[in-house]
This record gives sequence, structure tokens and C-alpha cells, in this order.
Amino acid sequence: MRMSGSQPRTLAEDLRTRTDAELGDLLAARPDLLHPIPSDMRALTTRAATAPSIARYLDEVDSVHHYALRVACQLSDSQPTSTDAIVKTVSKDLGSKARPAVKLAVERLWSAALLWGTKEKVHVITAVRDQVMNVPLPTWPPPACDEGSAAATSDIEAQAGLRARLTLSTIEEVGDRWRRDPGAVLRSGGLTTRATDALAESLDVSRFELTCALDAAYAAGLLSIGPTADDLGWMPTEAFDEWCEASPERRWATIVHAWLNSSTISTDKPLAAEEHAFIAPWRRQLLTALNSASGGCDIQKTVDIIDFRWPRRSGKKRSATIAALWKESEVLGVLSAGVLSAMGRCAINNDDVSALTKTAKGHLVPEIDHVHVQADHTIIAPGPITPSVGRRLREIADIESRGHATVLRITPASVRRALETEPDPQIWIDFLASVSTKELPQPVAYVIADAARSEKSVRTRFTAPPGPKVRRRFRNSAAASTIDKAVSVLRAHETRDAISPLDSNVEVPKMESASVVAQLRYSIDHHETIHLTHVESDGSIAVLLVDPIRLGGGSLTAYDHQAEQVRTFAVSRINGIATFQVNPQVSA
Repeated sequence: MRMSGSQPRTLAEDLRTRTDAELGDLLAARPDLLHPIPSDMRALTTRAATAPSIARYLDEVDSVHHYALRVACQLSDSQPTSTDAIVKTVSKDLGSKARPAVKLAVERLWSAALLWGTKEKVHVITAVRDQVMNVPLPTWPPPACDEGSAAATSDIEAQAGLRARLTLSTIEEVGDRWRRDPGAVLRSGGLTTRATDALAESLDVSRFELTCALDAAYAAGLLSIGPTADDLGWMPTEAFDEWCEASPERRWATIVHAWLNSSTISTDKPLAAEEHAFIAPWRRQLLTALNSASGGCDIQKTVDIIDFRWPRRSGKKRSATIAALWKESEVLGVLSAGVLSAMGRCAINNDDVSALTKTAKGHLVPEIDHVHVQADHTIIAPGPITPSVGRRLREIADIESRGHATVLRITPASVRRALETEPDPQIWIDFLASVSTKELPQPVAYVIADAARSEKSVRTRFTAPPGPKVRRRFRNSAAASTIDKAVSVLRAHETRDAISPLDSNVEVPKMESASVVAQLRYSIDHHETIHLTHVESDGSIAVLLVDPIRLGGGSLTAYDHQAEQVRTFAVSRINGIATFQVNPQVSA
């Protein structure tokens, strides 16, 4: 600030007499003045004096700046004041120890052109007065976290890593479940309360942990609403499959990057998060306040710090939002015991996905792809399982307990569920043998074989010898509909000899989910044989020749010509359909 000299009569004259360095400080303090770049000094002066531009600056400065402006407005009400008078008055109100901070604030206010003139004669921009006249006296000294109150760094990082891993596992398991049975959608959006409670109980997580995980996955584009056989449902997107194939560090970085830039917070309803324009800035304020803390903080102390550093938006709304963001940070492994984890500090300093991935690499527990399969039909995973192995284990076994180790149990019911996805029991036996740390126990192989034999006996009614072809013109009852569907199965056996050999190289066009469902319904109604591309459990793409029978609950029941039996397919795994063309030479 100029000590003395000719007194400028206007803000424009003041700015013209400033040095290049001083103009650079002004533009750095108020970057909005650069967009677009002002054409001349008059344009810069006009823009700097507008209320919106001043409000943007005030949004980023602390309570001392606000109170100093209020005092400056009062002292210069009838005539210009001096910087010494402003500093003296504010220091008297806050205490003598605040004098250095007050002096620095006044200098910054002049640098930002909210004050103008010389040290002896200071003016306040007119548009400032209405925005600071009711500013309260700030507390001094400023609120701060308690030094030395944080837990050991190793404990903080370990806990943060565990919370992050739990969130990733929650998203993976929910996505796999909704692949088979999509989540129920409310009319207003979101997930139904019954489905939410059932998911939270089965996953052994709190409702908020589940809600936060689902909201973060939705923000990252991993979950969306799609068509089912009867209505709409929550299901994984194509990006979910790509996400599952990435490393755990990359998966965490993708989720946190989406969370950092999201304008929503988690509420009691998952996938229906409350959206607000200030949520993203408030999230940054929370992380910035914790990043500069010298010790551990609790939520109330953190809110006090934020209210002091950014007083413009303080109030019940922001306090409640900060509390929700605090809980989200804990669920995602960004915050632990009131302290930012190493992953959290990277998130506030650099939200680039690659940088987040690199930081998380040393803090997430490594995944395993082998488990202990025991003779009592239990499977013990002594750590987080890779998504591909975990998905298949959850298909053939039920989870009994979670924690540092996951315990699953194979039951006849779980085996029958697995056989609906892959009807060949030998494939499941081979899979368990491949992921087991030792030779597969015979009792486990027996329970799978027994369940398969039982399932086969149930299915014989669908593969009965062909009878006379019956085509009903009208469907007057549920029984008549069932007869028509049974006839379509029988017709498959009659026409099997007329079908050319299966060709895995047939071109099947890729289709959207809605088109897949529409084509399947058409094929069922018109008794068509079709080729479909199906994503197998190992991630490979299979081209199958089937006769569709029934569509419902997100699943297709169809006769598989290659397997020569009726199978159930998840609609979400079907990504293309082509009508089968009978080879004329064969049919002849």
C-alpha cells in the first residue's frame, strides 16, 4: 500500500497508478476479473466494483477480513479514514495479539481493491458496505484442532485402508446382485426402503455406509436405471465391468474422484442424493480445514474452523452438510479418527485419478485369488477377494461372516442357484479346485454333484419328448399361456434336426438394454429361434443359439440348443441378439 503521495479521486485513478506487480496481486486475489480479460483499465475498474465480483472474493476470506471491512465502512462513513485507525479499532475489539493478522488483512483488502487510496486516506468500495454491515465480531484466537490428539499414523492409515476396502467390496457385491436381480426403483427415483434395508442387513453394513457406497458408484457411472422384463430396475452399467477389472487402487481412485466433483450428499435414501450447488465447495472446505490441522479434530471443532475461515455461508444448512460429508469421508477412507489419511491428503491436493491411484497403492490391503475350501463345506478367504473370483464364490456359496476374513458356506440351495447360471456341475467343481489352496475336499464335490442330480430331475419336465404342435390363437388364461410356452420348448426338439450347426463366429449386433428386452419379448411372442451374445462368468463372450421361453425378474428362461436343456440367463449379461436363419440345404 502506498504510504503517501497524490490522493487518487476515484478507484480508476488508484488502479492506474498501481505497479504491474500490484495489478498482478489484484488479479491473483480476484481471478474472476480475468474472465474475460478486460479490454482496458476502465473495464477492469467497472468489473472490480460490481457486487457479484466482490461477493466471490468475500466467499474466500476469513472473519478477520470481513470484520476489518465492517470497521472500515463505519470509520469512512462521512470521510476517508486511515489504515492505522482500522487496524487499531479492530485490534482493540479482538485483542492486541490479533494486531499482526489484522494488519495483514487490511493490506490484502487494499491489494484486492476493496479498499483504495493511500495509507492516510482510505476509501471503501460502495458495493462492499451492504455485504459487511451485519458481520459479527469474530472469536480470537481462531478455533483450531487439538495438537497431539491424533491417533498413531499407522493406525490411521490401517483403518482408512480397511474402510476403503469395505466400500469397494460393497459396490462390487451390490453390482453383481443387481446383475441377476435388478434393484427396485421408486417412482421418484432412488432405491426402495425395503430393498435398502435388505441389502444393508445381508451385507452387514450400516444403512449410511450402503447409501454412501451406492451414491459414489452412481456418481462414477457404475450404476444406472435400466429396463427389466416388467418395469425398470437398478443395474450395473458397462463401466462397472471395466471397473471390476481394474486394480483396487484404480477402483478406489475412480470412486473418490467422482465423489470429489459431485454436487450431492448422501441422505437416508440411496441413489436419490440431495443436490446443491454449494456442496462441492463445502466438501473442499472440509478437506482443506483438516489438511491444515496440526492435530486430530472432532466434527464440531471442524465446523467452527470452517465458519471462521469462510463465514459467508455459515449456518445450520452448511453445518448439517459438513456433518454428512464428514461421514462420507470416513466411509471412503479419506478421513480416519478426525485426521486426513494419506489418500485423503492426496485427494485435496490433487484429484487426478492417476495420482490418487499411485497414492492408494501402498495403503489398500492386497487382493487374493485363492481361498481355503474345507471339508465342512466352508470357504475361508483370509483377505479381500478379487472381483472375478469373489463373484463366482458368491454364486455358489452364501456368506456367513465378514471382517478381516470372509467365511462362505456351500449348501444345496446355493449350488442350485449356481447351476441356474452355469448348469454343468463339473465347471463349478473345477473352479473351486482352481482357487483352493489345497486339493478340493471330496465332500464339497459330492454336495455339488448331488445338487446337480436333484436339479436335473426337476428339469426333466421341460425336456419331455415332443408332442403334437398346438398353436392357440387366443390366450384366455394363465394356464393357456403356460401351455403355449411349453409348446415352444417342444417345438425346439422337433426343429432341432433342421437347424444348422452352431457357429460361434456368427455376427450378432450389439444392442442397448431396452432393445434387448424388446427383441426378447418379440421372439417369445413369435416363437423365434435366436442367436444371442452372452457375457459368461469368466468375462468371455459366448454366442448361443436359444429358443426364448419366458422373461421376468431380470432373467430369460430359454432352451439352449448346445447344452440341450433349459437354462436361465441374466438379461443384463445379454448384449446382442440376431434372428436365426435356417440353412435351406439342411432343412431340405
